[in-house]
Amino acid sequence: MLISKKNFGSTQANLLGTTALLLGILLPTTLSSLPTNAVELGEGKTFFDRSPRLTQVATSNPSANLPATYQFTISLPEDAGEPLQAITITQYENVEHIKFDLSQSSAFIGDSFAGGPAISLANVGGNQSNDTNEITVMFDEPVLPGNQVTVSLKAKRNPRVSGAYLFGVTAFSVGDNSPGLYLGSRDLHLGDSD
Repeated sequence: MLISKKNFGSTQANLLGTTALLLGILLPTTLSSLPTNAVELGEGKTFFDRSPRLTQVATSNPSANLPATYQFTISLPEDAGEPLQAITITQYENVEHIKFDLSQSSAFIGDSFAGGPAISLANVGGNQSNDTNEITVMFDEPVLPGNQVTVSLKAKRNPRVSGAYLFGVTAFSVGDNSPGLYLGSRDLHLGDSD
């Protein structure tokens, strides 16, 4: 069978289109059937298969110069691949730094301010100097995939200067060498006097 130059381009285009269609059908099916294990980065480092999400940052009281509780809620998907061992909360630079009473920190399973079963904390610490304002909260028992966890920090007082105060959260999977995964940031409008 002879194919003219005119028909050859059309046949080539049809063949390419058919191949692309088959790949579009077969590739997602093949990829979804692969086993899902926690990602190993070498040197004993592990990482989440599917990222936890920072779902809410809230405060019990936005008024200026008054005590308040700040809550950070993280959702860990069923297919995360690894439990959540710790989080680091970073307050980004602003006119004022909020000082927290770390001894009053707590955590629970559930959504912000809704309450739920308490989770004991192995360690709460960090550097709250003016240069870096990071607090790391380590859970006594890792939070298993499929759960939502809320960490509460008690502020000695809210800022006197009103404005948007930005907080970022990084999640760490189980293991001494977890590199951490930045979940994003949220801002709170604080210091309003009404």
